[in-house]
Amino acid sequence: MVDTQDKPGKRDAVRAFVQKYRMQLIKKVADPDPLFDLLLHKKVLSDHSYSEIKALPTDEKKMSKLLMGPYLEAKPACDIVYDFLKKEQPYLVFDLLQK
Repeated sequence: MVDTQDKPGKRDAVRAFVQKYRMQLIKKVADPDPLFDLLLHKKVLSDHSYSEIKALPTDEKKMSKLLMGPYLEAKPACDIVYDFLKKEQPYLVFDLLQK
């Protein structure tokens, strides 16, 4: 697994993971609402952006808006997403890393 300690190389690996597997994450992340709640709490998403994403009709559209938009430009945001997925959906992360 990618370690997200404050080492520049590791943080770059996390960002690369999110970018490389963006399409698979859009399709395979189940129940992303707790992730959006966390991103709001960590101030990655504004109240407005959070409301826009949550209003979308499907999990796939919500994840697409998150991962294709500007929200994850900052490396700490990618770390938050990766750490959340590693904790809440470890089999998905493991499966993607095995490919």
